[in-house]
Amino acid sequence: MKSYTEIMTIISMKQASEILNVSVATVRNWIKHDYLKPLYNSKNKFLDSDVNTLKQQIESGQIDRLRKRANKQKSSCSFIPDEYLDNVTFVHEVKKIRDLFLSKNLDLETSIFVLVLKQLVLSKEVVFLQSKNILKLESYTNWKRNCVKEELHSWNEELKVNVNSNIDAYRDLFDVLTDKNHDDTLGVIYQSLLLEGSKSKQGSYYTPKIIVDSIFNTFDKGIGKYLDPCCGTGQFIIGAIRSGYSNPEYLYGFDLDTIAVKIARVNLLLAFKKKEFKPQIYNLNTLTDTVKYSYQLIATNPPWGSTLNVEENKKCNSMFPYITSGESFSFFLAKSIQLAGKKGCISFILPESILNIKIHSDIREYILKNTTIKAVYNLGKKFKGVFTPVIRLDILNEYAPAGWLIDIFFKNNKKYQIPQSRFKDNDNFVFDVSISNDEFQILELLYKEEYITLKNNADWALGIVTGDNKKFISNSQNKGMEPIYKGSNIEKYRLKLPDSFICYKPERFQQVAPENKYRASEKLIYKFISNKLIFAYDTSGALTLNSANILLPKFDNYPIKLILGLLNSKLYQFMFFKKFNSLKVLKGDLEKIPFPEISKEKKDKIISFVELAIKGIDVHKELDIEIMNIFKLSSKQINIVMNYDIRQP
Repeated sequence: MKSYTEIMTIISMKQASEILNVSVATVRNWIKHDYLKPLYNSKNKFLDSDVNTLKQQIESGQIDRLRKRANKQKSSCSFIPDEYLDNVTFVHEVKKIRDLFLSKNLDLETSIFVLVLKQLVLSKEVVFLQSKNILKLESYTNWKRNCVKEELHSWNEELKVNVNSNIDAYRDLFDVLTDKNHDDTLGVIYQSLLLEGSKSKQGSYYTPKIIVDSIFNTFDKGIGKYLDPCCGTGQFIIGAIRSGYSNPEYLYGFDLDTIAVKIARVNLLLAFKKKEFKPQIYNLNTLTDTVKYSYQLIATNPPWGSTLNVEENKKCNSMFPYITSGESFSFFLAKSIQLAGKKGCISFILPESILNIKIHSDIREYILKNTTIKAVYNLGKKFKGVFTPVIRLDILNEYAPAGWLIDIFFKNNKKYQIPQSRFKDNDNFVFDVSISNDEFQILELLYKEEYITLKNNADWALGIVTGDNKKFISNSQNKGMEPIYKGSNIEKYRLKLPDSFICYKPERFQQVAPENKYRASEKLIYKFISNKLIFAYDTSGALTLNSANILLPKFDNYPIKLILGLLNSKLYQFMFFKKFNSLKVLKGDLEKIPFPEISKEKKDKIISFVELAIKGIDVHKELDIEIMNIFKLSSKQINIVMNYDIRQP
């Protein structure tokens, strides 16, 4: 008889992620939280029945947390950009169009074609004979321009509409639209009809008009040929026209989405009502197809995290071997640098992660070796349905001259300049734009003198992962139970009173560190989920949950209370926030923190303050000043650190 695993299909981690329509990283996270279990003695193999069961549970809402958080690509909701919501009539029309489209099961491209015809009628480019079939171009007369007529006839030939299918529903669709006041009415409707999951896979989201206009307002008006290499329905091209581009021959756009390209071509025709021309907007793959021209300005919001097919991946890896991440926006940046003319300008809207995440070090290195970074703008969270903060990156296609200073526009319109050369010296070429020159000089002082680090000089322990807190954790101390501390129980220098209790039986838990680390006679416990360093001192042998980790320093002549004082000080908070800017206190980051040589007299003084702080006495300010004096900060630098607004955890 065959075994159970022989009867069932075994699949890989990647296959599981594809079935669940989430990333491999998300699958790993779900394994940690016991939503999915790999096969015995394997971390990367699963039974397909287990994966499909989880999928059904998510889709049915049995595991609501996962349905809400992770499976974004399967979402069927659509949206209208916020900037259009104040026009009640237009919003009503879009919703009615969407309802008709969904309820009558209409074809997407045919629906858009019908709406394009209506937009042309509203714009008085053509007259519709009311008694005729709306899908037949013979029903339209008095074309004002041949270029518009040719565009629609060409589209009609490609469309091959079945005129007898749902003709009444398409007529209803035609009748609904009355708006003609927006630059991209057709694009908004198209975005609103697309399924959210489709947009997520393509990396396509509507860019707010204020962001588009800010780009073109930065550069000289009509400086030469402009290209949007992933133009969608032409939103950026319309922005270029608003900014002063008066010659359609200077405007170019490429995109893979055939419907979006057709809309963009119509949008461009409508923008120049008195000119006969053929829009230079084409359905092609910017990354892999041959493009003949060079451009003086390339500006866009490229796809982020979009899925390239096997052939595209192969071609991109061959054409851009220095881009190892496989990230779509990195490929678009690299190709745009190639397409830009000498001293050409490039402006991209990008996720904030491009600045510092290790996987994007490839494109950062390429930018530093080949271009001048003109400016970086911190835009915050600007996209509806996207929670990632975004930035705008402006670069020039020429090597940066010596001493070049980058303009940084940060939150609250704060502006400063930093040298581009600084980025080359950073680990993984990190663009540490959140650090001003004054702040950078403070950080340099911390690393200026001889120092040691926790790397290879400490033991570490993760908190306990029970696998089922409801089963093992109690909020009252029953017989046989002892306190266990969570991240929320940790404050600077000391533990709060416990509110969770456990019967310590490590063999029953999913993850547990060696007991001697929990039971150490002296240890530091720190809050793991935090953007601040929050360390408590413990001599009770207390247990911790996985939101509270353990540090056991092993320095000679560097007492644990001295380390505690430094890590909890404002100066080290400032350094941690500026250098690592993380929502988690990671071991790898802690191992990079410097601990300088300190005289015995100063050590004793700091430790005396720390002992008072452990007792609950507020000596934080005195301790902070003492530590900053060790590094010889000026009064101006002390003031910067003391008044810096570090976000709360």
